[in-house]
Amino acid sequence: MMSFMDKANEVLPKHKTRLKDVFILQAVFVIYSMSSVGTKLASRALFESDSLLDAMFTFAFILPAAAVVFILGIYALIWQQIIKRFDLSIAYANKATTLLWSLVWASFLFNETITVAKASGMAVVFIGVIIMNSEAVS
Repeated sequence: MMSFMDKANEVLPKHKTRLKDVFILQAVFVIYSMSSVGTKLASRALFESDSLLDAMFTFAFILPAAAVVFILGIYALIWQQIIKRFDLSIAYANKATTLLWSLVWASFLFNETITVAKASGMAVVFIGVIIMNSEAVS
């Protein structure tokens, strides 16, 4: 009979990654990238206030800061489950797509411009992610 520690230390074999799993992983990173929206909103409240102490007790700061904590908590729980399905190298390579999602939020929600340099950088990141996933997807 296996003890609790034996079960905890048991290494589960990873199954071959399916395309559906990659889409689920991307959905997790979309959730994660939403924390950048909350962070930007909280930092705006700090910037627009007269003092740091005054800003920290305003609704404009507390709500987005609480949203960031909530989003990161949900992300952490889902991440623990999702990495059971992937080799860690594949999961972390895909995490780079969070940059794209953050850029999308910045463009649509905050009217920031997407420059040629930003688009080129995202293309390089995505090419790397596609290469990593093409080797892992069955």
